Amino acid sequence: MIKTSDFYKFLKDNEITFYSGVPDSLLKDICAYITDNVSQENHIITANEGAAVALGSGYHLATGKVPLIYMQNSGLGNAINPLLSLVDKKVYNIPMILMIGWRGEPGFKDEPQHITQGEITLELLDTMKIPYIILPEFFSEASSVIKKSLDFIKANNMPMAFIIRKNTFESYKLKKNIVTSFEMNR
Repeated sequence: MIKTSDFYKFLKDNEITFYSGVPDSLLKDICAYITDNVSQENHIITANEGAAVALGSGYHLATGKVPLIYMQNSGLGNAINPLLSLVDKKVYNIPMILMIGWRGEPGFKDEPQHITQGEITLELLDTMKIPYIILPEFFSEASSVIKKSLDFIKANNMPMAFIIRKNTFESYKLKKNIVTSFEMNR
């Protein structure tokens, strides 16, 4: 397993400082760590994955930096339009990291609603011509792969996906108590 603090520090050391997306159960530990360690203006949870991609695009256009956009693989469908009509190499050529939780990974038991999406996730990325890596489960291997991927993303001004398997990240409990005025109750 990868320690969330090591993963985050490695990203930060490589100038990845903006995060946006839709929380996912496979990414809950790294998302909690990001929430505890990144300011609210640099970590924005969006209503859908397409909005996160668009927001990351705007961030890149304003700063020239690479954003990290996180989502569950089922949310990839919501991101297709902005990925192909905004981020694509033939349009605005925007570099970004897509961190995608792989629910329904073939060969592993999961809920029925994740099976088909899990089977086609990698094919969908291939069809969209978005390169991907399945993130190794050990930090020593993952850091090397991430560094090469970041170099590729920056050199080619294009997105690349990190596919995250179940239990890739070490458990991390959210420490920030986020108070809102719109709590729901029965």
